[in-house]
Amino acid sequence: MRNWIFSLQFRLIASFALVLALALAGVSVYIGLAADREANRLQDRTDQARARRIEQTLAQFYSANRGWHDLQPMIERAGFLAGRVIIVVGPDGEVVGDTSGTAGSSTAKPKGDFSPVVVDRHQVGTVYIGPGADDQRRDPLGRRRGSPSIAFLNASGAPLPTDPSNFEEPPWTRFAEATNRSLLLAGTAAGAAGLVLVSLTSRRMLRSVRTLNSAAQQMGTGDLSQRVPAGGRDEIGQLAQTFNAMADGLENAERQRRNMVADVAHELRTPLSNIQGYVEAVRDGVLKPDEGTLGTIHHQVLYLADLVDDLRLLAETEAEDFSLSREPGSLVDALRASIEGVRARAKAKGVGLEANLPVNSPPIEFDRTRIAQVMGNLLDNAVRHTESGGAVTVSAQVVGNTATIGVADTGEGIPGDVLPFVFERFYRADPSRARATGGAGLGLTIARQLVEAHGGSISVESVAGEGTRFTFELPLAEGPSGPSAD
Repeated sequence: MRNWIFSLQFRLIASFALVLALALAGVSVYIGLAADREANRLQDRTDQARARRIEQTLAQFYSANRGWHDLQPMIERAGFLAGRVIIVVGPDGEVVGDTSGTAGSSTAKPKGDFSPVVVDRHQVGTVYIGPGADDQRRDPLGRRRGSPSIAFLNASGAPLPTDPSNFEEPPWTRFAEATNRSLLLAGTAAGAAGLVLVSLTSRRMLRSVRTLNSAAQQMGTGDLSQRVPAGGRDEIGQLAQTFNAMADGLENAERQRRNMVADVAHELRTPLSNIQGYVEAVRDGVLKPDEGTLGTIHHQVLYLADLVDDLRLLAETEAEDFSLSREPGSLVDALRASIEGVRARAKAKGVGLEANLPVNSPPIEFDRTRIAQVMGNLLDNAVRHTESGGAVTVSAQVVGNTATIGVADTGEGIPGDVLPFVFERFYRADPSRARATGGAGLGLTIARQLVEAHGGSISVESVAGEGTRFTFELPLAEGPSGPSAD
């Protein structure tokens, strides 16, 4: 859960949710204000039109009755229909009609400016049209309805113009049109704001992606030193860490490739130079082509042949299509055959060769030739680095589904600071060692490749001055435990 909170997915979701929330809030506020403003404007125009109609009706009444006689019933009906307080004041200032029932009162005459009632271009009175009974403000008579200083109040208390030419109420479709227009404007503004916010957010989030892209392009041109900051905990940070690990691997592989080319050239140059020197010396008559000279040249040729074979075998084990010829068989028999193959050389050097193997072992599927090469390399190293009087011991045991084989010697041992590098190609614990006592440094690399191709593993333990033990493990074809060692 904690990792998901720091993920790019969560950040994008949160960003878009924030954008949506801001957009909806902006649209809601804007539409609310616009709708309220438009509703007030429509109400104002509606009230204005009703006021003009009332004034026109009063003028027609005056003309038909030649005065204000019997006005009260008519204005009460008009006030009821309009939902407004109507007060009519005659030319002499007397209230001649009032929906509140105070007609004829000269003392209650309202004060302020009122709309004129015009008949044949002559003002025959004035009219006050104020808010209805639901309004809590005061009317011109001091009652709590309207305002005494204006001729007509709208819903907000503001005066309306008194142009008698406008009697039509505005259609309410204008409110829908205004609302749609406000929605369009608000949606456009919210979308633009959302685009800006998403652009800023994505730009910040994708800055690392652009850095990765630039580093990858530089690496594609051959600059393997490219690295990117990897401080984030989201997918981009993990991608940056993976990129850096890949760059480290590529740089290390390139360094190994260059070192291998240099090592191969070095390994080939020395024996070739020796062969060339002996051949030129024989051709110039400096040396005689006797048995000793030919033996030396033959030894150098054999070294070259072994080096080429090792390089070919190493290339095979590292190839993607490398495969083993697995067949069920006895691992003990294969180990005994490898031991007998080096017994003569060990005896000639005065090194004892011991075997601590089971009487028999369960069948195991393995490539007999490749395991023989592994044992040959391990035994060759053990005998080479063990002085006369020392011993080399080969042991094997089966535990569960794994066979463990060990090759131990009582030789000079390997210093602790070089122990982690013994399986690297062309690596020698003693670079100055002569080729007469040391190989090209590929044997242990080949052994590791072949063991891992079987699905096993190989390791080394050593104490300088006391000896070294190489151990490798192989999986069995079946799972029964083997017998004890003899």
